[in-house]
Amino acid sequence: MLDSLPTSLTREQILQALAERELGIGRAVGGPGRYELIHEGRRYAADAVVDAAWRLALGQGRGPEGMPGAGRAEEAHALLTRLGFTVVLREDSSPAVGRGSDWSLQEVRLLVVDYFAMLEAELLGRAFKKSQHRDQLLQSLPQRSRGSVEFKHANVSGVLVDLGLPYIEGYKPRSNYQGLLVDEVEAYLEQRPEFLRRLEHSVVLNPTERVAVPGTSLGSLIEPAPERIHAATPTGKPWLSRRGRHIDFVARDAANRRLGEIGEQFALDLERHRLQSAGRDDLAARVVWASHEYGDGLGYDILSFDERTEQERMIEVKATGLGKFFPFLVTANEVRCSDDLSQQYQLYRVFDLSRSPRLYILHGSLRQTCELDPVVYRASL
Repeated sequence: MLDSLPTSLTREQILQALAERELGIGRAVGGPGRYELIHEGRRYAADAVVDAAWRLALGQGRGPEGMPGAGRAEEAHALLTRLGFTVVLREDSSPAVGRGSDWSLQEVRLLVVDYFAMLEAELLGRAFKKSQHRDQLLQSLPQRSRGSVEFKHANVSGVLVDLGLPYIEGYKPRSNYQGLLVDEVEAYLEQRPEFLRRLEHSVVLNPTERVAVPGTSLGSLIEPAPERIHAATPTGKPWLSRRGRHIDFVARDAANRRLGEIGEQFALDLERHRLQSAGRDDLAARVVWASHEYGDGLGYDILSFDERTEQERMIEVKATGLGKFFPFLVTANEVRCSDDLSQQYQLYRVFDLSRSPRLYILHGSLRQTCELDPVVYRASL
């Protein structure tokens, strides 16, 4: 038996272990375990999954000995969570969830309709309570628990982020969703083309007023960067299916000059506040709104300074009225700048700008901190 769980396992190895267990190849190890991994509507003992993945990595997929995952519930929980999986306490599971059963078409359809009702209310500034929606929905889903409905709502967020569309801020996007869920989300939007057009002009997505930096600790404004931002990737063959794309909300953010100005002003004020709080009024007075002073195309928007070394900081600002996990566009020039000045370059992702503005910071080359997908090519003959 290993002294501790292997930390070198990858997400792909975990998924392989899950696939083999679905086919009946993997050995069911141990009891139910303290934690359960939820994947595509099914539940698995978290430590047993890690054990199976480790055996596959060692080429011992069917061996009886060892069980490196057994009895190490906390480590299995930490490992699987770090790899982006949903892990819950077994005690939080309800027998009524229907373990091992995928959501039916009717169940998924009811949940998708409920999700979009909440999304519309959120982006149009209407008051609503997620808990009330969930409890009312449960009356139509007697075989599902509160937890399973919450996770499925988070799956809808994952689908929408992968499609480059707005999602509900309170439901952190989760991947590994049913294919049926994607179909129902797309069907809902295709049948209601006016839905996204209404949201396109909402006040949440289109702030008009300058946002003041609160006179509180900067720690309340700066959050850790997400482990991963899902870029919206093209799927299917629209030239054959005749299905046009939805409104490109990522591109709208990038083209919204007023949104960009408000985000840059917020970052400018924050930098001056940061330096003044560090006792460097001299450096705060030298912070430059570079995109205004020198013009666009520099590869960054704000020229600031390190409060200790006085080294210049080049800050690119990306703003959105949507949530932390929404993707954004960067230009080839910004990528080159981040490569060339990697020790000084920072990207400030300002999010939820219309309601409760916060940000996370990416340091260094964007090639290293982001998953970059080409969306436009410059063609020449």
